[in-house]
Amino acid sequence: MGAVLGLLLAACGDKDVVADVGGTALKRADVAWFWETRDRDATPEQALDALVDRARLAEGATRAGLLDDPAVAARVEAARREVLANAYLDKVAAESGTEDALRQRYEKEKESLSRRQVHVAHLVVRLPADARARTEARARINLLYARVQGGEDFAAVAREASEDAATGEKGGDLGPVREGQVDPRFFDAVVELKQGELSKPFETAFGLHVAKALEAPRTVVPTFQEVRGELAARARHEAAKALEEQLRSNISVKRHPERLRELAGPARSKGEESE
Repeated sequence: MGAVLGLLLAACGDKDVVADVGGTALKRADVAWFWETRDRDATPEQALDALVDRARLAEGATRAGLLDDPAVAARVEAARREVLANAYLDKVAAESGTEDALRQRYEKEKESLSRRQVHVAHLVVRLPADARARTEARARINLLYARVQGGEDFAAVAREASEDAATGEKGGDLGPVREGQVDPRFFDAVVELKQGELSKPFETAFGLHVAKALEAPRTVVPTFQEVRGELAARARHEAAKALEEQLRSNISVKRHPERLRELAGPARSKGEESE
């Protein structure tokens, strides 16, 4: 937050109120949230003006009795419920996803995070939808395979004929590719190739390929930074599941499903009659 917003949040008590809109007291934290989530290009004063406008509308709605409307009251409660639920999840996730906790998790699990890696070049012929054109595409890939198998330089053929422009100009070189980064059918077709070995033509969702291994396959352990996001997501998921289990034990729930019948309305009644 900027210096101005920092000053806004510094005060407490009655001085924390920055505007009274009817019976609603707007506080520094209200302005800070509105400013952060709505318009960071505005000044805090402009954010306050905009927030006052929204608060005036809400105050008018309250005076008009809209909170007595069950649909409106349900929307208000839903917003409150979602804010609290997400804030609680964020708090628990933050506690379980500290930098130290993630690094400890990485050290414990890094071997299981290892992935096979290949470094290959490939020739590509796109597969059109038309049946006749697909037959011609298969003939083209077979011809390219025959050329490189017959001794022509793979990179030269790729630059000349591959229909993958991004790799074709580099002689078909895909660079190092790890398991999970490409179509599984592609990875499975090349992972057993020895250095310098040529694959037979094979098909993936991206077209027809012929691949050549530029290096022998190997297993690599990703760095902490490479998997930090994955570790954080797993830590958050596990923390959320643990929290749900804890709350199931600590907070009782009594359901009244029979009271939901009226929500189905005429459609349910009609369906029941037809059975």
